[in-house]
Amino acid sequence: MQKADKISLLEVLVKTSYLTQITDPDNKELDKPVGYGSGFIVDYDGMKFFVTADHNVHFDDYRATEQRTWKDYVVSIFNNYTDPNNFLSTGITPLGGFYYMEQFHLDKPMEMSRPLDVSVCKMKPVNFQLPFLTDPVDFTGESIKAGEAKLTINKDCFEEPSLNERYLVFGKIKVNLVDNIRLAWENTLKESLQFVDQVGDFLLFNAPHEITDGLVWAGLSGSPVMSEKGRCVGVLCDVLEGSRAIWVMPIARVKMLIEVVIQQERQKEK
Repeated sequence: MQKADKISLLEVLVKTSYLTQITDPDNKELDKPVGYGSGFIVDYDGMKFFVTADHNVHFDDYRATEQRTWKDYVVSIFNNYTDPNNFLSTGITPLGGFYYMEQFHLDKPMEMSRPLDVSVCKMKPVNFQLPFLTDPVDFTGESIKAGEAKLTINKDCFEEPSLNERYLVFGKIKVNLVDNIRLAWENTLKESLQFVDQVGDFLLFNAPHEITDGLVWAGLSGSPVMSEKGRCVGVLCDVLEGSRAIWVMPIARVKMLIEVVIQQERQKEK
């Protein structure tokens, strides 16, 4: 974290997870979300990067079966900041310029490339015009007040998962717009997640119980998966109903992509 003070694990989880909305690029007013997701901000050598699951950015490409659409949806972060002159409003920060990764089969050069489910964008000063603040959260007697500053995850807090630790995910589910005015959601804390193995591009975790309803996970895609020590091991991508399986993009992939973004952005500046 970028904060030196000792804080609770719940505070780390709440303050490092950011709620996002997904809108069609033609929706310039950003008022017709087609979905909601999550993400987190990484502080990498003094630069800020927003990390999320790629299927939040390339909304259609994970449903297409034959070809990529290459359509970039707009991902916006909810600031949880209310204009004092308009209490019905809430600030959002739209992002752009996401970088992503693809996997090619060298032995099958004519086969369509497959996207890897992680995207990163370098944040700019304009993205910090409004503060990123907490909304009120209360779990098992511990509370986080509204209006506290959110946190970033420093690259020093990246870690490979261990078979001996348990992991957690915090975020918001069942997000919906009420009467076209107020956004409603449920806070959720997924605990006791167990690392099993790396399977292909993903880390496989098990939930403590069978996942019978994917809706209680929908909206968490892009969330950081954190250890009980507050270390980030990856990006939540998907779960499999009828099983305990949770699929996570390794933080090593995130680090690799961030370093590519840094090089690409430096080339643009030349």
